[in-house]
Amino acid sequence: MTVLSLLVLAFPVYSDWQGQDNQLTSSQARQSPNQKVAYVTIDGMTCSGCKQHVKTEIIKLKGITDVNVSCAQANAVVRFNPRQTSVDAIRKAVTTTVYKVVTIKTN
Repeated sequence: MTVLSLLVLAFPVYSDWQGQDNQLTSSQARQSPNQKVAYVTIDGMTCSGCKQHVKTEIIKLKGITDVNVSCAQANAVVRFNPRQTSVDAIRKAVTTTVYKVVTIKTN
């Protein structure tokens, strides 16, 4: 029981460490000239659970460096490496959820 308690208490430290590593990778990727940004308009999101569901599916794709999803604005802003993934792959990732992609524009 004591060991389990210590593991649970240590989890926030471990999760912060993991997040910092991912942020470093994301920051480095943002500086890449090969990066593109997709602006995805999404229909059907109503809560933070919806937002997280969409983000989880997009982040699974190889080459995704940053995802920001907003229920209030009904959109997602996705930074990605076009050599590793495509706009079509992002569209498919969103449509695997119950939400509908209305438009996707890229820079």
